[in-house]
Amino acid sequence: MSLRFVVVDDDISIRKIVQNIIEQSDLGQVVGECEDGLSAEKVILESKPDIVLVDLLLPGQDGVELMRKLREQTTASFIMISESSSQQMITRAYESGIEFFIHKPVNVLELVSVVNKVQESRRLKQIISLISQTTAQYAGAGTPAAPSFEMNRKPKIYKAFSDIGIIGEAGAKNIFQMAHIIDQLLHSPDKSYQLHEVYQQLSAQINIDVKTIEQRVRRAITKAMQNLANLGVDDYYNEKFQLYSTALFDFKEVRQEMNFIHGKSQYHGKINVKKFIEGILFLADE
Repeated sequence: MSLRFVVVDDDISIRKIVQNIIEQSDLGQVVGECEDGLSAEKVILESKPDIVLVDLLLPGQDGVELMRKLREQTTASFIMISESSSQQMITRAYESGIEFFIHKPVNVLELVSVVNKVQESRRLKQIISLISQTTAQYAGAGTPAAPSFEMNRKPKIYKAFSDIGIIGEAGAKNIFQMAHIIDQLLHSPDKSYQLHEVYQQLSAQINIDVKTIEQRVRRAITKAMQNLANLGVDDYYNEKFQLYSTALFDFKEVRQEMNFIHGKSQYHGKINVKKFIEGILFLADE
């Protein structure tokens, strides 16, 4: 399905450049545009775009304030475009909920790559939602037993571990075991779970204390992020980097780790164990 875009920037030349890239790269269609933050509210709510490309500094209200107002009113994904290099402002933008930050002048390859990442992220969320709805409908309906978790998913999950360089980590096995537990919970009538409950359940199964399991898992996932960040520094368009950096992590945190590697920040990127394991499950089901 063709993506719908709204472009918000007070520079008409930037709006035209972005529109040309979108159309010439067959990314979708621009269904709305405007030059200030206040008008953008109405344009976005009426146009119902999939993706909004918005400047950080706008007349009326800035891009961050615009996003905060609309975050609960739209399902659109936001990509911020700005010439600002202030790490504080960029961090503020990510905290407000943007998916990616693109520096001006706009680079064709970067914009196309970022839009594709956002599209994949949206697709992931839609599939997870659809799976949850489907399992809720058929839970307890006497459907045939599915093939075993190990038979179906273990080869794919361990291939992912190999791709991101953690197959030799002690935590990799625990991540696989947790993925099995979480998969069962996601297919239960309740479908919800808390991570500490998964740790406790695994601890009882393998007779290892929760703290040790958590340390192993976090160490392995941290190493995976570091490996991907280093890969992205060397080759931003590497296929493995493009796939795993968005499927398993919040990309802003991978970028933060890349900034640390570059010496642009004193802080590492942060991992999210739940997102990582649910991402692994999604990749294994593809």
